[in-house]
Amino acid sequence: MFTDSQSTAEGSGGGATTGRAASLWLGYVPTGGRLSIKQVELRQRLLVCGRRADELAALIAYASREAGLRTLVLDLDGSIAERVSGYFESYDYSCFLYDAFQLEQDEATRHGQLLAAAYTAALGLSSEEEAIMMAALHKLAQGDVRASPAVLFEAIATVEGFRGFYVEKLQGRIGGMKFLESAENASLRSLLPMGGSLISFGGAKYPLAMEVAAAAFLAKLLVLLRGATSGPDLLVMNGTHRIFRSQPRVDHSNRLLTELLDAKTTFALASDEAQLLSQPVKDAFPFKIMSSDAWNEGSEDRWKGNPREPVLPNACVMADGHFGHQRTFIARSIETKTAEIRKGPAGPEPSEVPDNGLTLMILDEVKRYEAPTRASLIGFLSGEYGADPVQRELDRLHSQGLITLQEREVRAGGPPMLAYGLTESGERLLEALGS
Repeated sequence: MFTDSQSTAEGSGGGATTGRAASLWLGYVPTGGRLSIKQVELRQRLLVCGRRADELAALIAYASREAGLRTLVLDLDGSIAERVSGYFESYDYSCFLYDAFQLEQDEATRHGQLLAAAYTAALGLSSEEEAIMMAALHKLAQGDVRASPAVLFEAIATVEGFRGFYVEKLQGRIGGMKFLESAENASLRSLLPMGGSLISFGGAKYPLAMEVAAAAFLAKLLVLLRGATSGPDLLVMNGTHRIFRSQPRVDHSNRLLTELLDAKTTFALASDEAQLLSQPVKDAFPFKIMSSDAWNEGSEDRWKGNPREPVLPNACVMADGHFGHQRTFIARSIETKTAEIRKGPAGPEPSEVPDNGLTLMILDEVKRYEAPTRASLIGFLSGEYGADPVQRELDRLHSQGLITLQEREVRAGGPPMLAYGLTESGERLLEALGS
């Protein structure tokens, strides 16, 4: 199972090592030999637990990069970036936040369901609240609309068939994140074939924003990975308990975890607060690396029928739940190398008005027509302004409360769709710009 030799390929390029499967050099066994593990032996699942989980996650990311594997890191609290950001192309999550909430056109319905599962996991919603979220995102998927909290807040109000109390309660939960927006439009798809990338969520203004954003990123990546011709060989994510948290009674579908387990990419999840981690995650990841505190807490038990002897504070344990193997090792030291994390530009202030005429055109078109949908506005204005600028301006106007989404009948006898309408503040701005 375990090998005592280092991978022969070191460097920063993508692709697997030549001649044999890539091995991750993690440390030393007590007898003095090196401890390495082949990427294929992880069986696509590795769980890192204990107070040193962030440190070990950084080591795994570094060793994977060193071995020539394409590696993508989702750093929820910024601790991995503090150690190894200099070895990766490192970005702040705001660079890709806009794209994370943009439903994939080819798989809008599936992406909508995964995004609903992401909101459900991050917010700890009930099964009924998840169903409301699913229905709202299904409507959004039909109109090719972003599913950011600001858009979702209004879409939830159009859902039928649920008791008003649950709808209003869910709107209140989503309403607290209405300003989780970004003006940057970099694509997460561009990171898939890269040799090594790190996305840090440490700059999030509050914990809930970080958790919802990270869950949305994970949902987007799972959709992209399904049809990608090339993708990361290993995806490392720390702070896993912030998304998959332990609950007395799980009252939702756990769809996000199910999709993660079905993905072909190898996932290495890390949590320095294992007691807060969901039990289904612990059960689904039988291959574990534990720092001494996590291992010693269960020293009175047996590991798959084998004795579970306590280990020294500086030691770690690699435990294979498939076969009951366990092995103690000392994690290797790596040189800390940090780099400035690229950040997306700040979005425009609410008081700012673009001077390119696009704002006036959008507001005028929204007022002029009875049911202007997002797709129709983008199709009409993209010839002059480009599709991306039109999308960003629609989202900016919506997030600032200048336009609103309303359920309207676009075709006689057809199903209702979400269309834009002007608010009072939007009417005032239109008058000011048109004068």
